[in-house]
Amino acid sequence: MTLFDTATQAQILDRINKLNASSQRQWGKMTVSQMLKHMSTAFAVPTEKIKLPKDKLYYVAANPIARYLMIEVFTKWPKNMATVDAFIVKNDPDFEAAKADFMANYNDFLKATSYNGNHPAFGVMSKELWGKAMYLHLNHHLTQFGV
Repeated sequence: MTLFDTATQAQILDRINKLNASSQRQWGKMTVSQMLKHMSTAFAVPTEKIKLPKDKLYYVAANPIARYLMIEVFTKWPKNMATVDAFIVKNDPDFEAAKADFMANYNDFLKATSYNGNHPAFGVMSKELWGKAMYLHLNHHLTQFGV
């Protein structure tokens, strides 16, 4: 699946709108507000709103075979999988502010004309790979919060 499919976008938006400040995680450590901030940071990378250094995971995940497996073969990511250090949110932001920030970066991602950001773990990716990877990542966390 890809976020560049309009039916997928509608389904994702419906799931996002089911989140609220009291949404409880089914695994992991993040609160719903931390997850939204985490995803906002992730969505700022492909459009180069932010540039992050290579993560320790880069030396495994940017390998073309590993990246292919993680993005093209897996239909969902495993619970409690390792994350990029720069994506870890240590504070607990306000839910509405975190959601607004996430939605802004999500919508900018969907409307972007270039996707030249360098993922800190997966490296340089095509627009097609970004669409698939970001769907997998967002689906992973929406499932984490039961939506």
